[in-house]
Formats: sequence, structure tokens, C-alpha cells
Amino acid sequence: MSDLIYPTVDLFLYALKTSLNTTDAETQKNQAAFLEQLPSDTQFYDPDIETEYLEITHPPQINFISQNKTLEGYYYAVRLNDTYGLQIDCSINNQTETQPAKSFAILKTEIEQKVNKELTIIGKTWLLSGWLPENSSQNHEDIAKDCYYALFKDTYWQPDKGTFLDGKVFEVGRSQYINQSLKNATSSLNSNEYDVIITIYNNRESAEKSAEFYKDWMGLFCYRSKISWAYWQSRLVKESLLNHYKQIEENRKITNQSNSRQEKQNITTSRKILNNIDNILQQYTIDLLNLSFQKQIIEINLSNYQLRLALIQEKAGQNNQLDFLEKFSALANKKYLPQITKDIENMQLGLQLLEDTINATRSRIEAEKSEREHNFQELVAVAGASIATISLVREPAKDCNKDIFFKQVRFFCDYPFSSSFIVGIIVGFVVLWLRKRWRS
Repeated sequence: MSDLIYPTVDLFLYALKTSLNTTDAETQKNQAAFLEQLPSDTQFYDPDIETEYLEITHPPQINFISQNKTLEGYYYAVRLNDTYGLQIDCSINNQTETQPAKSFAILKTEIEQKVNKELTIIGKTWLLSGWLPENSSQNHEDIAKDCYYALFKDTYWQPDKGTFLDGKVFEVGRSQYINQSLKNATSSLNSNEYDVIITIYNNRESAEKSAEFYKDWMGLFCYRSKISWAYWQSRLVKESLLNHYKQIEENRKITNQSNSRQEKQNITTSRKILNNIDNILQQYTIDLLNLSFQKQIIEINLSNYQLRLALIQEKAGQNNQLDFLEKFSALANKKYLPQITKDIENMQLGLQLLEDTINATRSRIEAEKSEREHNFQELVAVAGASIATISLVREPAKDCNKDIFFKQVRFFCDYPFSSSFIVGIIVGFVVLWLRKRWRS
């Protein structure tokens, strides 16, 4: 038997109101999407001010109506700086009789029906709780395990453990998406990603006292969600940077292959390649700044997370052990931040290489342009000499009987135009030879 009194499920979910480069229209759209989670007659108040914690509905706690009369619950919405937070609470409306662990599945289903699937969230945490009947001999972990599998049947039970208000607390799934592929990183946060905390209290008094910590959990889970979200955003940005780098390398290889074969690219083609590299480099630079921005988000929220956790531990008292929540701080300090720092250093080196590639390509284009201009000048000089010679020879050739030279060469008298043209070509080649000899 895994029976508890007053089983309760709380879902804490978070959505960004504003983010990097968010327009006013996008901010309003995010706000409208968040409002879809609440009843249509909700009195909503969200002034355009910077605030660490703001209750944005009146009343702050809004009871919801369920078709299942055995259930009760409420919404609680806040804004934490640039992020909306929503707590949806649902309980079995009976504080005297024990309920089986499978009743948690009913509560979870009720909550999920009230969540708008179109909302893009950055994180969510399920908080399950209840208290043992008097003189119960049930094992806390066995009950927690049954409660967990009532909600999530496809995950291996491997919890972190602690104590809270004389009860036993278990956490599962915090690092669930660390091993997920980047391809599924954003979609999984909206569906399969979750963090579950289960607290089995020894009595009603401890369970009722735990309600005083809901606001603290709201802040703590928010900071954790933003850290995880920022880390995964950094992975996506890194992937984008690598793709940009590969594209520039492909363009660079095209020009290098042409040079190795001693081919001269069309200037238009070369300029097209240079423009492609320039455009990609702009995106690369933006992504590199975004990577640094994600690092700052982690640093700020990690500091807030540690401060909030310290306040919770102080508020809960010395007999509580919440050390398992500090593992997330260690994860962020030892994995997230060093990884992003190393990525930024590597990508900055890549930026220097890309800039060198652009400079080399630009120099090559200028050299080709200069050579083509010089060749054009040669052509003009040769053509000018030829045309001038043709003009000078053609008129005397027409009147060959009066000219002693042309009298000796009958070809000039018979074919004056052709003869002058041939002489012009010969002169042109002589001029070309002399100019090349002079250049060398």
C-alpha cells in the first residue's frame, strides 16, 4: 500500500516575456500567450517596470473550476524580471482519508488540461506532496517511487534525496536533457522535459507549513530553468557558429583550388564569394556576442539561485538537508560556464581566421582587378597604334601610282584596304612586343 493524505501536485512553468532583441510586438505576443493559461476573466496587471518579483493578477491566487468535484486547485501568476512564472496547484479535496498513489495521475491530467500547448516555455518543475497517515509504517521512498511512476512510467527511478520539514524529499529528472540531441533541444523543453520533486511529510502540520515556501520555490525553479535554457541556447548558438565557419571554409577552398590550378576567376565571381563571406561573418559575429550573452545569463541566475537556496535553507532550519539542490550549482559551475567560456575562446580564434580569409580574398580581387586594368591599357595602346597605322597607310595606298614605294609593291595598289590592315596588325604586334620587353 502506498497511501497518502491530501495528495497535491503543483506545476511550476516559466515563459520569457522579453529576451535579446525582442521587439514590442513580440513582447505583447508573449504576454498574450501567457494570458491564455489563465481564465478569460482574469484581472491582469503587468506594468512596464523592472521588478524582481511581481504578482500580476488580482486576486493573486485564482481558484479554478474542475468538472471533477473531488478536486480543487488554483492558479498563481508572477513576473520575475523578464520571465513569467505560473504555478498551477491541484489537490484531492479530502484532508482526512488516505488516497492511493495513482490519484497523482488524475491530478496531473487535470493540470495538463489547463495548460495551453502553444505556450513556449523555458522550463517546468512538478512538485508532488502529501502526508502519511498517523502511525504509518510505510517506507517514504517506496511511496515516492509509486507516486512518481503514477505520473512518469518511462523513466528509471534514480532520485537525489534529502529531508525537508521533517519529511523526506526526492528529486528526479533535473539533468534529463543534458544528453538530448540539439535537434530536439527546444521542442523537448515544451513536452518531455521535466524536473520532479516529491516530498512525503510525516504529518499534516509539516505539509501545511510547506505552503509558506511556494514563493521561494517559484524563484528557485525560475533561476534553474533560465540557467538550463541559456546553456541549451548556447549549444544551439555554437552549432550555428560551426556551420558559419564551414560555409566560409567552403568558399575559401574554392578560391584556393583556382589559385593552385593557376586559374583566374571572373572578378564578378570573386566579388560574389567575398560578399558571401562578408554576410556569413556578420552572422558569425552576432552569434559570438549571443554566446557571451548566454554566459552572462547563467552567471546572473546562478548567483540568484545560490542566494535563494541559502534563504530557503535558513528558513527551513538546521534539521533540513537540501544539499541535493546544490548539485545543480556545481553542474553550472563545473560544466556549463567552463564549456561556454572555452567555446567563446575557440570561436574568437575562428573569427580571426575568418577575417584573415576575407582580407586575403579581398587582396586577391584587387590584384586581379589591377592586372585586368593593365591588360586593358595594353589592348588600348596596341589597338591605337594599329588603327593609326591603318589610317596613315590606307590613303597613300589608294593613290599608289604617285608613290614610289607603292609602285614597287603592286599588292598595295591592287588591295589598298587589306594591305593597310595587314600593316596595322604588324605594327600592333611590334608595339605589344616592345611594351612587354620594356616591362620586363
